[in-house]
Amino acid sequence: MKRASCFALVLVLACSAANASAPLNPSALAKQIDNEGAKATVNKMSESEWDSVLTHIDSGKTAWVALVPKLAEGTDGGNSEDLGIGLAYALPKNAKAVLLAIDPNNGPVLGVSRVCSAPFIEDTVPDIPAYIKHAKTALTKVRDPALQEVKKACLAELAKP
Repeated sequence: MKRASCFALVLVLACSAANASAPLNPSALAKQIDNEGAKATVNKMSESEWDSVLTHIDSGKTAWVALVPKLAEGTDGGNSEDLGIGLAYALPKNAKAVLLAIDPNNGPVLGVSRVCSAPFIEDTVPDIPAYIKHAKTALTKVRDPALQEVKKACLAELAKP
């Protein structure tokens, strides 16, 4: 193999390894979505990267929750379901960020009827009444006038039996 070819191969492998080990962060992910599109960005993610993104969203961290509508543009099926559930997990932790991320047209992925309905799979949240109580408490603390309608709709959804 020629010296230049070897160098190029080493450079490609080194860059790939560096990119693979680089931790995901919301600003880099947003930039990637803007540059490559949501579908390409989501499709490039490994399962462990997707799980990491979901863990960050579940935590309620504002920058991660704000990415959800952008990510949703590139998902379908189970990944779409993951995002709605992620917002539901984040709701008691950061209600304002979740209300900002909810689909104002009440779509099936990120709409109030999805996110605010405690859409958890099986027993992932063992105490739904406690979850609802915490979510309602968090919602009552949101004072932003622009979010009052979606807040009201979310509270109404949480009140359903």
